[in-house]
Amino acid sequence: MKWIILILLYPTIQCQEDENLEIVSKTRTSYLQKYGGYVDVVVMHVEVPPEVSFASLKFTADETKASIFGCKPRKVLLYMKHKSLPVINPDGSKFPDSFKNISRSQYLYLELMSDKSVKYLNLTSPDPGCYFITAFLPYNNPKHESIQPPELTPECYAFVETTLYIRRRPSAGQIVEGASYNVETFTSHSILYTFFVPEFVTHATFLVDNITFAKTATRLVIRIQSRSIPSENNTIRTEIIEPSYTNKVTIPFNTEEDNWHYIEFLFEGPASPTESKSSLKFTLKYFAEDSERTSNNSVWRIFNSDQITKVTKYKQYDLVRESSTESFSYSYELRQKFTISSNVAVNLTNKELAVLQFKLREHADIGGTLQFILAFKPRINKSKRIIEDEPADNKIIACIRPEAPELPTWPNLCNYDDNNIVAPLVLGKSTDNSSMMIPYPESGVWYATFKLFCGECVPCSCPNDCQKKFKACVKECQANCVKKETCNNCSLDCKTEVVNSNGCAKCDCDGPCLRSKKECNSSVLFDISSTACANNCGKHGRCMFMVCDGVVYATCVCTDNYRGWDCSDASEATPYYMIVIELLLLVLSNLMFLPTVYVAYRRKYYVEAIVYFAICFFSTFYHACDAGENVISFCITRLGALQFADFYCALLAIWVTLIAIADLPSYWPTMCHITGAIILSFTTTINKTGIWGFLLPVISGLVIIAINWFLKWKRVKRLFLHKRYLYVFIPLGMLVVCVGLTIFIFLETSNNYKYLHSLWHVLMAVGVMILLPQPNTFQPETVL
Repeated sequence: MKWIILILLYPTIQCQEDENLEIVSKTRTSYLQKYGGYVDVVVMHVEVPPEVSFASLKFTADETKASIFGCKPRKVLLYMKHKSLPVINPDGSKFPDSFKNISRSQYLYLELMSDKSVKYLNLTSPDPGCYFITAFLPYNNPKHESIQPPELTPECYAFVETTLYIRRRPSAGQIVEGASYNVETFTSHSILYTFFVPEFVTHATFLVDNITFAKTATRLVIRIQSRSIPSENNTIRTEIIEPSYTNKVTIPFNTEEDNWHYIEFLFEGPASPTESKSSLKFTLKYFAEDSERTSNNSVWRIFNSDQITKVTKYKQYDLVRESSTESFSYSYELRQKFTISSNVAVNLTNKELAVLQFKLREHADIGGTLQFILAFKPRINKSKRIIEDEPADNKIIACIRPEAPELPTWPNLCNYDDNNIVAPLVLGKSTDNSSMMIPYPESGVWYATFKLFCGECVPCSCPNDCQKKFKACVKECQANCVKKETCNNCSLDCKTEVVNSNGCAKCDCDGPCLRSKKECNSSVLFDISSTACANNCGKHGRCMFMVCDGVVYATCVCTDNYRGWDCSDASEATPYYMIVIELLLLVLSNLMFLPTVYVAYRRKYYVEAIVYFAICFFSTFYHACDAGENVISFCITRLGALQFADFYCALLAIWVTLIAIADLPSYWPTMCHITGAIILSFTTTINKTGIWGFLLPVISGLVIIAINWFLKWKRVKRLFLHKRYLYVFIPLGMLVVCVGLTIFIFLETSNNYKYLHSLWHVLMAVGVMILLPQPNTFQPETVL
């Protein structure tokens, strides 16, 4: 099943100057990196306080120049998510199959340029709490990036500065359940109240009566929201009352336990300074379920809905957390009377569903990967001492989401607030979809729900009149009930009453299916636990813990060109045969230095011959150790030591070749050889890949050649070297060397490295053979 990322691009309208806006925080990131994996992102977080009607995040990106080259503005990408880190794949890598599409908070996405331009993300009635932001430079395939010395590339560092502005709503009045409140307000002036919903209160009702409209008021708008201030597009319930309606109004709504809720009253219409006030009276009424728990910490509850087909009983299990001191290592188990056990099964029938409730801590639990596994408990026949098969038509549909439970429905759906998604887990004899992972889960309360289905599905066809009768029954019951038992069971009692009434028998539904007369049961084993990294990053990655802006999270660092959240995406990995070709090219191309050794020996350049053999030896074994991408490698010692020897011998070969071309008299070559060897070992130790370490022997050697050749010409006033060497071999050798240097410095990329670097080996060996003077190239000193 394909993992779907919800990316919401909020309007980036510049925030206007407003005296009611205040700065809450200002954060500057460290320098940004190009995205190659989650290890490259920079994480920051901002915290929005409660009772905020408007929040605006101001983003500014800029560059810091650290070289002589100028810096061009670059694109910067930002992702933001509430309560947890955003799960993203800007490199286009595949998510693991175990990452399923579940209902989670939406992502916010923004692009900006690093030219000091400003962009805003504006949030109306935002949920309070932490918002986590990831910032990075766009992904570029590293195989197509040029391999150049650092001194030849611009050294620019991008960063982002984030400022959070908020507008606080004037303090809301607090109300309590059971008390009556009178509201008087002018037209177009809203009144806000807040109330706390305790545990086991899954729904509530506002009773509104004595409504009087001012002359200019056109209608009354009542908005209800949990956790944040309600707005036009952000409510759990909106009720509109016209002036012609004079009866008592009942407004039922589902609640979120252990959370603050808000209600707003607004009489809409043109405001007038001389008008009279509109007024109303309202009362809040809670419907709390029985909180008596059994020995396994479970409690019976009712899944309330305004649709008769969705009302059902369920058993909720509050899980107990079991953790270790290792980061992101924890699990949730059923609590028995005296012990905690992970081997206790949840017993199911097809008449009700089961809900597992557990809580993730803020910051501490969100940086790992949550795992949810279901399995049928083996049916053991004690008399026959055998394990029986699970009935073929037994099927379990499981859902998981934060903040509120979902309703599993046939054939493979999860329903919440009239929205359906494909169930992440379906367990049956013919299906094998029993495990899933949730990367960077949100903090707060989570609900895992699963239901047993068996038998055929007969389509449910509940008449609309029966649905209307059910809604009217629930409203009347909730408005007039007095006893706690009656109030808490209004939806279930009304469903029973309507189903048993004339013409409504087809409303006894289980989702889209008519409730089956067949009875079946099963037992389920579950595992809800957390690990640092998904699948422990597999064979081609390692798990790393990152800390950024105080946020701790784990991520995989992939090797061998593998990608993805668990390093399982092999789309960019090098095939085995190409690894073999790369290894052979880079190793065997060094054998071209053996003819160079022979030529140097024949021309009596013995020191040079030793150096050429050294570069052949060390370059061969360096590439044999490095080129196989950890799949094929042969290392005679540490890779760092071989790399040093390869670079050092290459620079030393350049140096001794230039000294040979200079044709220095007497003991001067020996002095130059040992001096160059000492200096080059020092510069190579400081920076093996620096261009200055390469230019030092080249420039020094060319200066020595120019000085010595000038002094020789000054003494004899005529040509002192063979014409063929001067007019053929030097231009040809310089051409070969220049082509090699151009390839080495400007043309090599990760993708063509095996070809062009092997060609560089060949060209350098050929260039040395051409440029190395023959014994008769220079006239003897006695002649000069």
